[in-house]
Amino acid sequence: MVRLRLSLLALLLLVGPTRADETSTGDKLRILYSSRFTFTDDGLPLITVEIMGGQKQITLSAPGGLLVRPDGAGGSAVAAGDGRWTIRARDTAPAEIQEWTVVESLGPDDGAGAAAAIDRWKGRGFEPRTFEVGTLFGVDGELIDTRETLVAIDPVASPGGTARATQNAKRYGLSMRVHRELVRRPSGTIVAEGGGARVENPSVIWFEPARAGDTIVVDDVPVGTGGSQLQTSKETRRYWGRVYVTLDRGGALVAVNAVPEDKLLAGLVPAEMMASSPDAALEAQAIAARTELLAKLGHRDPTDPFLLCSTQACQVYAGAGHESPRTTRAVEKTRGLVMLRDGGGLADARYSASCGGHSEDNDWIWGGDPDPSLRGRPDTAEGGMSRVDGEHLDAFLDSEPHDSWCGRGKGAKGKFRWTEKVSAADLDARIAVEYPKVGHVLALVPDGRGVSGRIKSLTIKGDKGTAVADGDLHIRRLLGGLKSTLFKVTAEGPARSPTGWVFRGAGFGHGVGMCQTGAIEMAAAGKSRTEILGHYYRGTHLHRLY
Repeated sequence: MVRLRLSLLALLLLVGPTRADETSTGDKLRILYSSRFTFTDDGLPLITVEIMGGQKQITLSAPGGLLVRPDGAGGSAVAAGDGRWTIRARDTAPAEIQEWTVVESLGPDDGAGAAAAIDRWKGRGFEPRTFEVGTLFGVDGELIDTRETLVAIDPVASPGGTARATQNAKRYGLSMRVHRELVRRPSGTIVAEGGGARVENPSVIWFEPARAGDTIVVDDVPVGTGGSQLQTSKETRRYWGRVYVTLDRGGALVAVNAVPEDKLLAGLVPAEMMASSPDAALEAQAIAARTELLAKLGHRDPTDPFLLCSTQACQVYAGAGHESPRTTRAVEKTRGLVMLRDGGGLADARYSASCGGHSEDNDWIWGGDPDPSLRGRPDTAEGGMSRVDGEHLDAFLDSEPHDSWCGRGKGAKGKFRWTEKVSAADLDARIAVEYPKVGHVLALVPDGRGVSGRIKSLTIKGDKGTAVADGDLHIRRLLGGLKSTLFKVTAEGPARSPTGWVFRGAGFGHGVGMCQTGAIEMAAAGKSRTEILGHYYRGTHLHRLY
């Protein structure tokens, strides 16, 4: 039920319903949590992207005013005079989430394999379940199938799934992977006030510009979240399309942008790569971003009411006003172009700022199955160190910049090679937040290295105890926002009481897939977008979907 309260001073317009879209029928939230997506009238995918979550209050406006649509696009609309709306929530309750350990991953049609896996894990004393993730859609005669069947065991209430999955992975020799099950969505009433008008609606309200061509202005959007760097700020941002405000898994407000793919990519590509980069690099980035975007749609977190987050954990989206004519031209020139695996299906087009001279295997960074197109390799035209292990790490860190694509040019500065110093007091304080029983840190010991030399597990030895930190991004943030986990660490001062730590490292980011700095230098050397993508994603080819 929609509740309206109007003052005599409000300029209010109630527009009779036309044809409401499917978000206004039955359960309005169902589609927000689904992996499906729709197309615009121009034949482009319509993507829902998180703007910000965890908020107590959100403020929206538009130059020509906003239409408030409790029933979604096509439903009744409310417009208030000043066009500025403040949104809060009341009577909220968080989602109920269970986290499962994924023990096997199978094809969507492998019923026999799933049945055998169920029997196998029942025999080990578990009550396993299967979950189908991914999506299936057809465009222009090409069938894109990103589905997989997950066999999962041992559910625990969130946020205990990672610890339980780590235990199960070690016990059974598995790659650690967690699947979240949304048992119950968050609930509450969304309250929007603007121009003397008040609109209340269960769980979600949509907003769109009253005047065609306007953008929606969102105040106080957090900037710099999601990656390894620790400093964040806030700024006012603008967004094309529509915005809906709903509840995140914790019961706080989340603002989401529903935007056509071309507008999204026009804002995303310059946030991912400098607009001054050569055309071939920008086109490669546009294709990789589009491919990754479509691939993520079916594998989104099922506990989020959107398809894509906007941080470094997904793809960096800064909204409208950040477009550049050069990057927009790259998006337009590559319209509908994606990378497909030679065996069929969308490639997983991951990328990072700089691989530091050697890319990394996907399964080493995130777990899961090895991806043939995401194998770590030297970022060189030919030759190069095939594996950067402990024995060869010093030689690799001493290698000349011109030996690697990403070591050349101005863009390599501060990314290809770097050194960070952290005082013992600062490191002890950071470690104590998560591992209070460690005490004064005496040693940081990598537990093995991937093909690029990156670590995914770090043993922390202290004067009171020992802890193990897991995960690329977790380790980087824990140690003060390091650019990558491809580093060598040296203690300063006496061994029994270090006074500081020196991290000497390479690269910026996880290092999987395309190295953006390397792509820029390949383009500067005359390589085409096809050659660039072929270098970073083996066993793939380009295909125009729309």
